[in-house]
Amino acid sequence: MSNTDTIIMSEQQLQTERIRVLYKQVSSILLSNLLIAALLTLFLYKYTSNILSLYWMFVVIIVSIFRFIMLKRYDKHEQSDKDILWWGWFFVVTAFISGCIWGATSFLFLQTDNLVIMLFLLMTLTGITVGSSASLSNFVWSYYAFAIPTILPFAYVLASEDKTDFIILSIMLSIFLLLQIIIARKNQKTLDNSIILRNENTELIQQLKIKREKAELANSAKTRFLAAASHDLRQPLHAISLFLGILDERNQDPEQAMIVDKIKKSSLSLENLLESLLDISKLDAGIISVNKKSFSIQKLFDVLANEFTSIANEKKLRIHFIPTSLFVNSDIQIIDRILRNLISNAIRYTNHGRILIGCRRKANSILISVYDSGIGIDDKDTTIIFEEFHQLDNPGRDRSKGLGLGLSIVHRLSRLLDINLSMQSVPNKGSVFSIELPRSSPSQTTQTDNNILELNSELTDKTIVIIEDEEEIRNALQLLLSGWGCKVLELTSSKDVKQKLQPENRPDIILADYRLQNNETGVNVIHAIYEYYKDDKIPAVIITGDTAPDRIKEAKESGFLLLHKPVSGGKLRALLNSVLLSK
Repeated sequence: MSNTDTIIMSEQQLQTERIRVLYKQVSSILLSNLLIAALLTLFLYKYTSNILSLYWMFVVIIVSIFRFIMLKRYDKHEQSDKDILWWGWFFVVTAFISGCIWGATSFLFLQTDNLVIMLFLLMTLTGITVGSSASLSNFVWSYYAFAIPTILPFAYVLASEDKTDFIILSIMLSIFLLLQIIIARKNQKTLDNSIILRNENTELIQQLKIKREKAELANSAKTRFLAAASHDLRQPLHAISLFLGILDERNQDPEQAMIVDKIKKSSLSLENLLESLLDISKLDAGIISVNKKSFSIQKLFDVLANEFTSIANEKKLRIHFIPTSLFVNSDIQIIDRILRNLISNAIRYTNHGRILIGCRRKANSILISVYDSGIGIDDKDTTIIFEEFHQLDNPGRDRSKGLGLGLSIVHRLSRLLDINLSMQSVPNKGSVFSIELPRSSPSQTTQTDNNILELNSELTDKTIVIIEDEEEIRNALQLLLSGWGCKVLELTSSKDVKQKLQPENRPDIILADYRLQNNETGVNVIHAIYEYYKDDKIPAVIITGDTAPDRIKEAKESGFLLLHKPVSGGKLRALLNSVLLSK
């Protein structure tokens, strides 16, 4: 802990805590006093028949009752620090009175010629002095006030006998008292240390709580900022993707086709960056469901090889997927996402050499590994590489190297599947990232989600309702859908439902933006359309640019199909075909 963070308690604060601890033990002090006093009274009355012993016991009882009543008054109300100090010195006074009552036994009952009575009194007074040290030394002045008047009268009576043996015993008794005072002071220091330590722990816990709350607020603010920024970027990018889809379907000369292709690549690059933000938001929202099935690793490798071979070749890297006949049981979509991020990272941080992807058997599992001959990772960076927005060897923030979210997403997805993620690396030599999956057999394999269906449904003359409040996107969708032969109806809010729709012209499908103007959502407008036609079976798709976890969760819970902007023309057409075929 730094000097600036050191927690210092004042003497007044310490004194206050000592007194609080003292009052927690008053009940046991009073009960033990009464019990010992009763036993002493029985002994004295039996051996001396002195009625004074009964009067003495009566005084002990009265003082104890008074102290008990004051204890109840103390417990009844929350005491301020100023009041606590008053109660502390009040306890010192009552402890002194109690000590004087015990010390009076030496003047009233001590008989130096009666060895039994003298020894019994000596054992009682020294015993109660030792026994009270543990509790009264919490506030050491109360121990002084009790122990000194309890022991000194006995020592005085012995010394006044003017006998050598009694004088020696009196000196020894005085030394005993001095030692008990020293022990009491040490006990108080021990208590002080424990109070200071407890106070430091409490303060540290409070500081950690405040820092954690600040971190959570900062993380929440970051998520909201990224969601807002992502939404504002997705809207125009969505429009660009739709316009590019329109251009791509028209005849172009070679030079125009090349320009459109370059624009598509730039748009795809930005789309991939936004997809990473979306993945983080989905994980934060907790809406990614796990659907485990048995699947062939080789089929997944084939899909990945088709995609990444050309990307690796552009960097003059060799990429090789080692053939395998193994099967695993997991969520193929999530495993696909994990491997895509690992392979993308390997290509991104490898300048020469090769990328190798393969798997090997373990006892009841399969280890899938991605090897590279890239820049490698220092030992000190092996944990921070899984943090969000952390990138190695990218001081210039080259956007071609992504946002630094890939490994963070891999780490989160691995935890979601509850699988082991491991990494080994040697700087300037390369790295290997591995995931361990449960092994399965071909006999357990079912029809997996990676089979691609050719959907050739005819879109001509299909009526599609667009719910979108941004004019550019409405125009782009209208042009694209019209080009496919669709009849398009444009709405911007629920107010347009009765104005622009006709009862006899029921739509075949609804495409709705999620967040509209005036705090309205596409879900509200869809339900308004259902109410208008008295039909809730019309297929509807929510298209959103929001990446805020709560927004994603809301959209997901609506029960409608969910797409995230930007949506390319090809993806949109495939979706429309799929929805219409499933009707």
